[in-house]
Amino acid sequence: MTSSLLIVALLFLPADAAEPEQVSIQTLLSPQATSYQQHLVTLEGVTSALQVIPPIVGSYSLRSKPCLLYGRASFVLEDDTGSLPVVVLGSCNPGAAEALPKGGDRVRVIGIVQVLKAEAPRDVRVQASAIQILESH
Repeated sequence: MTSSLLIVALLFLPADAAEPEQVSIQTLLSPQATSYQQHLVTLEGVTSALQVIPPIVGSYSLRSKPCLLYGRASFVLEDDTGSLPVVVLGSCNPGAAEALPKGGDRVRVIGIVQVLKAEAPRDVRVQASAIQILESH
């Protein structure tokens, strides 16, 4: 079992703050999805359909200077209740692409919920802030 952690954005949480609420994908695809809009949540599941996007010049945050962004990607995360897309915005670290999960990896994703369409069929994705590989496939 391999355990690695990819941090793609700084999480400014107080030291005594609990980890963001762990939710199922079914919850994010349910009628209550809009109550999670722009909230930080924790999801666990298995990855598939990984698409690594070539590096581009961009800004890691609003305050940082432009840099080449590595590790930009998207994948599908599936748990026992459903599946949804996850996007990774990348970082200025050239090693970010190597730290991305592979297809079939079991991961824990902390990210921001983005409800793109609230009516059924709902369109929801998560923008990853941190990805921890729990089991490498």
